[in-house]
Amino acid sequence: MTLLIVEDEDIIRKGLIVTLRKLEMDFEHIYEAGDGEEGLRLCREHAPDIIMTDIKMPLMDGLTFIRESQKLLPEGQFIILSGYSDFEYARTALQYGVKDYLLKPSTKNEIKEVLTRVIGQLKEQQSLRLELTERIHTYEKKLDRFQELLLGNILSGRYPSGEIGHFLSHYSIAFPEEYMAVVCIKITPAVSSDGSSIDYKNHFLWIVSRFEPYAAVYQADILSVYKCLLFNFSRLDSGYSQKIWQNLEDEIRVYGQKHGLRICLSISRVESSRESLPAMYQEACMLLHYRLFHPEAVAFYPKRQRNTETRTPVIPLTMIETLYHYFIGNSQFDLRQNFYSFIHHILSVENSSPGYVCDCLDRLKDTFALQAAKDGLEPESAYRIELSVSEAMTACDSPDALMDALYARLMDYWKRKRDGAAPASHMASSPVDQAIAYMEQNYYLDLDLSMISDLISMNSSYFSSLFKKKTGLNLINYLQNVRIEKSKQLLLNTNQKLYEISEAVGIPNIKYFCKLFKDYTGVTPSEFRKKEHSS
Repeated sequence: MTLLIVEDEDIIRKGLIVTLRKLEMDFEHIYEAGDGEEGLRLCREHAPDIIMTDIKMPLMDGLTFIRESQKLLPEGQFIILSGYSDFEYARTALQYGVKDYLLKPSTKNEIKEVLTRVIGQLKEQQSLRLELTERIHTYEKKLDRFQELLLGNILSGRYPSGEIGHFLSHYSIAFPEEYMAVVCIKITPAVSSDGSSIDYKNHFLWIVSRFEPYAAVYQADILSVYKCLLFNFSRLDSGYSQKIWQNLEDEIRVYGQKHGLRICLSISRVESSRESLPAMYQEACMLLHYRLFHPEAVAFYPKRQRNTETRTPVIPLTMIETLYHYFIGNSQFDLRQNFYSFIHHILSVENSSPGYVCDCLDRLKDTFALQAAKDGLEPESAYRIELSVSEAMTACDSPDALMDALYARLMDYWKRKRDGAAPASHMASSPVDQAIAYMEQNYYLDLDLSMISDLISMNSSYFSSLFKKKTGLNLINYLQNVRIEKSKQLLLNTNQKLYEISEAVGIPNIKYFCKLFKDYTGVTPSEFRKKEHSS
């Protein structure tokens, strides 16, 4: 905090400075001026927080000085110095918003009392201003967050065709319909993680900054493992989007190497219709699956991948028949060996592609069903396995990880078949299981019953009843349990502050988070962290 004293009498001005130092008032700097003109110059240069000024001065009187300096420092706190004969001037000054006054001469206690009161008012004003700024910032963040979710819903196809423009205008989001492209981004450690956290947010923002010179960039939250951007080009010439990649691909590769990251991006075709956005997003997602087959590549776009289109699967029938034989048998070891051999075979085919792998596994699924029919199984009991290949490609970052993920899915079917837990037609996860899995992965998002029931295509009332019947809890209470458990992990394994943890688990209100945590655990988050670390 800084102070300016404007007083034409040297003895009074110097005396005040000596007194203030004796009183040990908390001022970082004390400036002094002998008249109003010099005081204005110091106001421009140093913007003092508090100004003490005489009323009667040469060149520029105190009232004029106050009026002019308030133009420069509208939030400055003014204290006038006045003799008894100047009291009417002082009264006039108070009309200008002057906070207090001191009569000359003043005692130490009077000076301290007035300054303490004004400092308190100033701190309160600064606190209110900070609170207002934070509220505005919070509002802007929520608005940005809402836009991300809205665009995410548009890209993921949750709105009917022909109504995208309506939703954008309804929520007053200006999004010009020019030339558009969808970009998917995935950032992963270049090598196996040692457990240290990666500041994905800042890396992602750096990538965004690289593209901003070329297009208006909008972030979209798709509720998936990919980060997604929407480009809005103000102009387009032949091959413009490819030129962007050529300019930035090497730069992004070097950045990733510097930070020990593998950064992969895919860009959809360029369109000028909002109604094409869901298809463009799907295209970008499929293109990013190519990263599993090209570990050194950074960017994937339609023109580059045109030569690796889906081909007719060529798989020895005996290989599938053998795999089926072990699937209906009881040897988990043999099933594992043969399944990995099968996946390795289709991955190692020259110019193998995501489409080719999906088609091969579809062939496997169809063959299983046909073979089951030959064995006399009724259609509802046939082994119609669904391996969710596209989802696995999205989540995995290497062919080995993909094989592991697909095998884990196959084992789920095999164990259900072995244990007779459910007929094969019901082997897929139940709606409640799907919801639980989704909450476990996306607990940090602003989730509710309506959103989750929409995702699994069920009536919200019916699904709510179904969820409670199976879990014993309503969906929101279950979600709160998940969030609290996740916050426990963060409290134990990180040095994050409480407000950071509350935001990370999807409860941005720190007071509500602490109350909820105590309701669930019996202790506050701070007590939990201290207790667990001391034990």
